[in-house]
Amino acid sequence: MCRSALLVFLFTLLAGGCGGLLPEPGPAPVFYRLDYEPPPVDCPRPFDKRVRVREFSAASPYDQMEMTVLRPGGEVSFSGTYQWVAPPGRMVAESLGRDLSAGDLFPAVSMDADPSFPPLELTGRIYTFAWEQNDGEERAVLTVGVSLTDTVGESGILFNRIYRFRSHPCPEGKAPLFASAMSELVGGLSIRLRQDLCSLGKAKEN
Repeated sequence: MCRSALLVFLFTLLAGGCGGLLPEPGPAPVFYRLDYEPPPVDCPRPFDKRVRVREFSAASPYDQMEMTVLRPGGEVSFSGTYQWVAPPGRMVAESLGRDLSAGDLFPAVSMDADPSFPPLELTGRIYTFAWEQNDGEERAVLTVGVSLTDTVGESGILFNRIYRFRSHPCPEGKAPLFASAMSELVGGLSIRLRQDLCSLGKAKEN
């Protein structure tokens, strides 16, 4: 659903204000974070090993904090003023790690800095994390590859899947703002991933 938060950012996009470099002196950066509350995924613990969620890698230009706009014809623009609090790969990994920690899929979930090297690792790559303007429609787009690997056993890669999400199109001037729309997409990714991992764990048990 379209939201109306962060209105200044939307009007900046519509006005073509997402240039690569702002003139000096420019306005102070404004930072946004992913903000969503995904529903729990009911799944009795299908994995008996701890998992570590590593920071996701990202294809250029999604390896930076500036918000990215995809324009018709493949043109890419950046906002020097409106930025994420961290690169998309870190934000997505931290969001998924938080959501997994709140559930029962694994006996324990840790993040990148865990020195104990848990036997399972969840890794990923950001392929698209942008606001897309195309054919008079504007929407958030998200493409992420996610893998679960057994780092100590002989199983190797247990799970590998690419997820693609697009927000609902919104008419010009009434589009959802990037941060709100992307938060909804990452929330959807979290639900789908946890459901898929639940099915994977149950299949391994059978």
